[in-house]
Amino acid sequence: MAREELKVNIIIKGDHIFLGVQATDCDPKMTTLQGNLQTALERIPSFVEEANRQWDASPHNPKSAIPEPVPAAPVRTATTAPSASAKPVAAAKPAQPNFF
Repeated sequence: MAREELKVNIIIKGDHIFLGVQATDCDPKMTTLQGNLQTALERIPSFVEEANRQWDASPHNPKSAIPEPVPAAPVRTATTAPSASAKPVAAAKPAQPNFF
């Protein structure tokens, strides 16, 4: 089935071509080629037909089956609560002598 609206993207860098096509309510289809602008323009009609066939069968790509990452275990640090019998700690000596 032909789509009412299509967006075709062509990106050329050197002799590498990225060709993409997108339709409303369908996931985009992409491919890479080697050649020049003429190569890309000649490939568009067959690429759009192929995309339409794939969209007719399934307009959206299947959901990824990548497993969710396992959360890291929380890091616990040792803490001590002040006890009632503990004496206050004396002020620490400065690291460098004070000459003034």
